[in-house]
Amino acid sequence: MKTPGLSKSRIAAWRQCPRKLWLQVHRPDLLDVSEEAERGHQIGYEVAEVARSLFPNGVLIEGEADLQSALDATRSAMQQFPDRPLYEATFQHDNILVQADLLLPSPTGYRMVEVKSSASVKPHHLDDCALQAWVIRQNGVSLSAVELAHINTDFVYQGNGDYQGLLQHAPLDTDVGPMLESVVHWVDQARLVLQGTEPATATGAQCDDPVECPFNSHCSVAATEETPEPDYTLDVLPRMRSALKDELRAQGVFDALLVPEEHLNDVQLRVQECSRTGQMWLSDAGARVLEALPYPRYYLDFETIKLAVPRWANTSPHRTQVPFQWSCHTEEKSGELRHAMFLDVTGDDPRRPFAQSLVDMVGDTGPILVYFQAFEKSRIGELAALYPDLAERLEAINDRVIDLLPLTRDSYYHPHMHGSWSIKAVLPTIAPDLDYGQIAVSNGTAAQTAYAEIVHPATTAARRELLTEGLREYCMLDTLAMVRLAHFLSETTSWRYFLSDLDKECGTFSQDTQEGALLYRAAELLRERCRLADNRVITDPIAWLQRKLRTGYSRTQALVAELEASSVLSPAAQRTQAEF
Repeated sequence: MKTPGLSKSRIAAWRQCPRKLWLQVHRPDLLDVSEEAERGHQIGYEVAEVARSLFPNGVLIEGEADLQSALDATRSAMQQFPDRPLYEATFQHDNILVQADLLLPSPTGYRMVEVKSSASVKPHHLDDCALQAWVIRQNGVSLSAVELAHINTDFVYQGNGDYQGLLQHAPLDTDVGPMLESVVHWVDQARLVLQGTEPATATGAQCDDPVECPFNSHCSVAATEETPEPDYTLDVLPRMRSALKDELRAQGVFDALLVPEEHLNDVQLRVQECSRTGQMWLSDAGARVLEALPYPRYYLDFETIKLAVPRWANTSPHRTQVPFQWSCHTEEKSGELRHAMFLDVTGDDPRRPFAQSLVDMVGDTGPILVYFQAFEKSRIGELAALYPDLAERLEAINDRVIDLLPLTRDSYYHPHMHGSWSIKAVLPTIAPDLDYGQIAVSNGTAAQTAYAEIVHPATTAARRELLTEGLREYCMLDTLAMVRLAHFLSETTSWRYFLSDLDKECGTFSQDTQEGALLYRAAELLRERCRLADNRVITDPIAWLQRKLRTGYSRTQALVAELEASSVLSPAAQRTQAEF
């Protein structure tokens, strides 16, 4: 059987993990590319286009579907246009294919420039450059210099289409020269991998270094089949040092439940105990803060985008986070809840209308609740510096911010959160009816990708509308999630229940009706839960029953009220201290 050819991407895959190369070639059907990786690829294309514009009058080598035509076009361009830059010049040697981002003519040969969207030279970039330089030189092409062009984060775009200074060229001849002798060894070893069966490489640090592997899912499943993973790995223990994890694994400890107490701080001990018992932990620390807050209360969330190629004036690559959307739920003392939103998908600079609409929306009084305040407060501070006429009102907003994240961390933990207090880890445990998985845009990276696609001129109107609606739903869900979380933390007494009689069959509900049957099933599920836990206190009946019965929040809330009215459940506040 003919050995498959190699390329820069395939050698890079082998350098990261032999198993990755084998899967990439023999099992491409197992690829699972993340949204973040897809976004990275798109950014790479954008940076490459700018790099070409900085060296104009070049010749683009096309022919992705036909390798031979690309090779022929490269030779022809070098002969006909020796003084013009070449883009994507294609070379092959010993069945190894490379494409140079830029070949720039110089008095003593060509400058080979690899273009990257990162802000600095990474170690794996040297591998890419060494391979390309080796193949190109094997084709008899004289290279006067090997360089890597990366993003200069100090560049400030003036909004005039001039990107001179966006890319910083790093000379790599000294670094790459000694590596050229290793290329033949890389090639030989990669070919040996492709000629064999799937390598049994264990999962490890290489799965995400230097890039996220698109075969993580496949390898993780295979590893679990070979050695079943515990329900709670060491990774659920928050902020545990990597060195300690490695030390524990070397001792054969892979289960978070088996870690000796002397290695754990208070938070980690709490997570371990909740994981062991399957029970949530809740204190009234958050409730005490929340009950003191006046109304109206504003629940606020931003969506932003960082661009490698700046689009608007006074922005820098990889540094300026441009806010393009806010969502705000306003809660009155009466319980009335209103929603408002700003979303600019015109492609124009959204910052001024974003800032103006925000100060108009939140007024001058009332707490503003966010989740991870450093993000929103930093963006507001940047807007204040940019628009002096709005600065006072914007800075006043920051003075009103209340961060729900530390309140949640100090008040609540559920074993299903697996060591994370991100809003997307917390939400399913308190409000399973709010599901990010049911909307087109489901996380922050997807929001950035959606926005970039919406403002791209080639995007169709139908696609633009679908993604715009996805952004609306996603950001609105973020602030609604905060409302529900605040309610959950506040109601530390009203939703604590206990089962009056553990041994007695729960309720006398008629099972002849759908309503009666549902109530009976709910009561029996609660009784079984308490019996297994040997604990009659039920701290989260609504959220727990939602997951078990797959009913909506309002419907489950009504069920719990009916169970209370039927004396199946009693508010925990009614129990005497002696009963606990």
